[in-house]
Amino acid sequence: MRALDCSICGTSFICVTYPEGRVERLLSRLNVFPFRCQLCTNRFRAFYTGMRHNTQAFDRRQYKRLTASIEAQVFDHKQLTVTNRIIDISMDGCTLQTTAFPKGAFIELVLKPTEEETIHIETAMVCSVRPLSMGIRFLEIPPEHYRRLAQVVLGLLVGQGLDPTLNG
Repeated sequence: MRALDCSICGTSFICVTYPEGRVERLLSRLNVFPFRCQLCTNRFRAFYTGMRHNTQAFDRRQYKRLTASIEAQVFDHKQLTVTNRIIDISMDGCTLQTTAFPKGAFIELVLKPTEEETIHIETAMVCSVRPLSMGIRFLEIPPEHYRRLAQVVLGLLVGQGLDPTLNG
């Protein structure tokens, strides 16, 4: 079986994702599974015999969270600033070491993966609050910052030695 690649960006860092609707559930019984590119976020279906049909529900998360240590400045609508550390990240969100904001709050983030580089997330939402951290979902990212985020995620994928085709 040949390795699967994203039809948009060509990377092999893809992950099987949960089927949406009856058609995709039926197709998965015929070995046609939905996949999500971990870099360009393209969602596509592909015939793949390398997996067996699984009756368990898929993880709701469509992007693999990668262990990281990235400084982040967080701003809320009142422009209060909190500086903390991101402990894991994906193209869709991150986990931030703080509990300064309630679930459902909209925030703005400035990530500093290196001293000279920043990534601006214009709008993000607090999706979960745990005792020592918050789960954040990215909503609006300017295109040039989105490309920088993809470079950081690619570096983490390669640096952590993950198998390019992530089957779950």
